[in-house]
Amino acid sequence: MPTQSSPSILYIEDNADNQRLVQRILESRGYLVQLAADGPDGIAQARETRPTLILVDINIPGLDGYETTTRLRGMNHLQGVPIIAVTADGREGARARALVAGCDGYITKPIDPRRLTEQLGEFIGGKREELPQGAETPLLREYSHKLVERLEQQVRELKAANAELQELDQLKSQFLATLSHELRTPLTSILGYLNLFERGTLGPLNDAQGQAIDVIARNAHTLTRQLNNLLYLQEVRSTQIKCASVSLYDMVLRLVVEQQARAADLGIQLESALQPTQPYAGDATALEQAIRNLLDNALKFTPRGGYVRVTLHDDGQRVVLRIEDSGIGIPTDALEKIFVPFYQVDSSLARPHPGAGLGLAIVKHVIEAHNGHVSVRSAAGSGSVFTVVLPRTLRNA
Repeated sequence: MPTQSSPSILYIEDNADNQRLVQRILESRGYLVQLAADGPDGIAQARETRPTLILVDINIPGLDGYETTTRLRGMNHLQGVPIIAVTADGREGARARALVAGCDGYITKPIDPRRLTEQLGEFIGGKREELPQGAETPLLREYSHKLVERLEQQVRELKAANAELQELDQLKSQFLATLSHELRTPLTSILGYLNLFERGTLGPLNDAQGQAIDVIARNAHTLTRQLNNLLYLQEVRSTQIKCASVSLYDMVLRLVVEQQARAADLGIQLESALQPTQPYAGDATALEQAIRNLLDNALKFTPRGGYVRVTLHDDGQRVVLRIEDSGIGIPTDALEKIFVPFYQVDSSLARPHPGAGLGLAIVKHVIEAHNGHVSVRSAAGSGSVFTVVLPRTLRNA
């Protein structure tokens, strides 16, 4: 039976029957066998381990055996590990092409079960096949030409796929913009009548009716914010920022004051330490949308009894806004994804806080359009700190 100290064989082969045959032969002789169904899978496994020997089927689909071997041969930790080609290709020159690609030997199919372990043992022991004298240069030239043709084909395929993705993205944006506008029309009527109920214009409400109206109003305003985010994301991705003199201090102070009542209702302590700033050249509407989204996120994901702290600092060269919360935090593996449109953290902690996944995408687009940078420090269960840095010099300003 194979043990952890047994020699290991990585077999890269797409045919399941051949995989099982080789695995049974080798494991019965005490080898450990790792199976890979294609070139990328084999490369990934080889990157994590150092097998005693690698068997590569030359005719695997996609990244073929020649290209897979070349990639494996470039890994420093595999220096000295024999790579053996296994193929049914019996044409003249097939063995030489395999050796040029980096193989150390060549075994033809169908595999002879009686000789396989002996053949591998020879290669593990140091046997290496060599090219005929004078054959290497023309074969290398042929192989290099083949790789270039393959690369050109992949570039063409990527260009075509990219063009298709761009077209689909444009269609998606048009659909979302149309849908948002269509939804805002009936929502305007809903909000208007809710306002009449709240003001008592349509008559008095009893307690149960008042509570029901409050629930409807709260959810209608949530829907309005999400639709506004959706529309604004389309705008901010397709238009240039409009620079004018902005007081970031006044803007942040106003937004913090606006959120105080909401924070109190949520049982969250909203604190601020804002340093007066010099006038900033930027797009006031865009910057307000970005900062509002950061504040909204901080309050939404902070449980009752927690805090949100907002600080603003101006050193003359740049303005730094920091929003810190004691909320549920963000898993480490999601930190690079949270700024992608429509991405939402798949976490049981975040499920009670629904959203469209647009707020942080808008923040990123707005801040980068101002030649700035937004970063986050967070961990699950440990709160989050979002930092926005806005330099005073804009590109194309």
